[in-house]
Amino acid sequence: MANRMFGTDGVRGVPGEPPLDSVTIARLGVAIVEDLRPASAGSDAPRIVCGRDTRDSGAWIEAQLAAGIRAAGGAPVSLGVLPTPGVALIAARHGFDAGVAISASHNPHPDNGIKLIAADGSKATDDVERRIEARVGAEAAAVVAGGTDSAVSDAPERDELLAAYGRHLAGVANGVALAGMRVAIDCAHGATSAIAPTVLRRLGIDAITLHAEPDGRNINQASGATHPEALQAAVVTHGCRAGFAFDGDGDRVIAADARGRLVDGDGILYLTARALRAAGGLPGDGVVATVMSNHGLEAALRDAGIALHRCGVGDATVYAEMRQRGVALGGEQSGHVILSELLPTGDGIATAVTVLRIMAERQASLAGLVASLTILPQVLLNVPVTRTPPIAEVPELEAAVRDAETQLAGVGRVLVRYSGTEPLLRVMIEGTDRDAVEALAARIADRAQASLA
Repeated sequence: MANRMFGTDGVRGVPGEPPLDSVTIARLGVAIVEDLRPASAGSDAPRIVCGRDTRDSGAWIEAQLAAGIRAAGGAPVSLGVLPTPGVALIAARHGFDAGVAISASHNPHPDNGIKLIAADGSKATDDVERRIEARVGAEAAAVVAGGTDSAVSDAPERDELLAAYGRHLAGVANGVALAGMRVAIDCAHGATSAIAPTVLRRLGIDAITLHAEPDGRNINQASGATHPEALQAAVVTHGCRAGFAFDGDGDRVIAADARGRLVDGDGILYLTARALRAAGGLPGDGVVATVMSNHGLEAALRDAGIALHRCGVGDATVYAEMRQRGVALGGEQSGHVILSELLPTGDGIATAVTVLRIMAERQASLAGLVASLTILPQVLLNVPVTRTPPIAEVPELEAAVRDAETQLAGVGRVLVRYSGTEPLLRVMIEGTDRDAVEALAARIADRAQASLA
C-alpha cells in the first residue's frame, strides 16, 4: 500500500506535516484507544505509557497524542525521555495496555515518529497497524487536537518506573563482575544519554561517554550507531576494552573492539549465539537474521553447528520469525539484537552489557570473540528517491539489477529495496571481489538516481 501511514518502524515524518500534523496525531491517539478497548462496557480506561527521545518536537507530538487518547477515554502516562526499549519493558512489566515511543530512531533532526508497542513489549504487528490506520481515516476518529499544548506532565510514578528499567539493565550482567573495565559509549545525543552512563557506572565500569549532551536538535548528528567514527577513535585514545554506539532511541548498537574496528549486528549475533549455545541457552540451535545479514555470518554459524533463519527487514519482523521458530536470539546487521529472555525488541544498552558479560565470562577480547567470523565484501548504498514504483516497472534499473545478479550467480547476492523509514532506495551487493561489488553497486545506484530522484 503506497500511502500507508506506518512504515517499517512506525509512523515517521516532519512534525507539523502529515502524517505528523496535530489532527492526525490526535486521531491516532483515539484509534489506539479504540483498538485497545475491551468489548465489555464499563472496563477501566486503557493505560498507555509514553516515552520519547530528545528531539525538540517530542513533547509537542506527545501532547497531541495524549489529547486523542484522553478524548477516547484512555489514560496516557508520560515518562519523558526514555529509550524505546525502556517503554517496551515498562509496558510489559507494569500493567500497561500498550506503549508509545515518540522517536524517529536513527533519522536526523527534524524528523520524528511514533512507534506502537504491545502490552507484551513487542512492536505492534502489521495487523494492528492496519486496523489503527483504518480507524485514523474513519469519520469516527475525528477529534479536536491538542492545540497549543507543548508538554505533558510526567507521571507521578515516573522515577520508580525509570529506576525499574535501570535495575533491569544492570541485571543483564547476571552477577558477572564487570568492575574496572574501561568502555567507551556514544549516546548519539539521544535517549540513552542519561541512562547508559548511569547503568554502566553502577556496574563499576569506567565509562568514557561521548555525545551525551542533547540540545533538542543534535540527535544522531555525526554520532551514534550511524556515525561511529568518533567512538572508534575514542576506544583507541582512551585504551578501552571495547566501545558501543547507540542510535537516537537506543534500540540498536554497533560495537568497536580495542583497536577501533567495528563489530556490527552480525558480529554481535555471532558471538552471542556461540555463548548461548555453550551455556545451553540457544533453543533449536538457531538464530534469526534478516536478508541484509552477511553470508559470512551464515557460514560461520553453520560451522559452529548453528542454523541461520532469514526473514524480512525490521526488528518486529525478526521477532515474529523468532516466535514462529521458537528461537531465543535474533537481530539485524544494523544493530538491533533481540534476546527473548530479556525483551521482545532490541535494546542497545542491554546488548552492550551482554557483550561485556560474555567477554568477562570467557576472559576474551571482543576481537577474539569474532575472530572466526569472516565477512564477505559487502557494499550498501542509499539512494535518495522522490518516488517508489516497483523496481520491475523501472526498466533501466531492473536491467542493472538483473545484470548484477547474473555476474554474481553462485558467488554473491544482490538486494535492492526501498527503505521503510526514509525516502531512500537501499542497494546491497555482496560478493568475493570487493572491486567488482563496488562497481556493480555504483552502477545500480546511478541507474536508480537517474530514474527515481
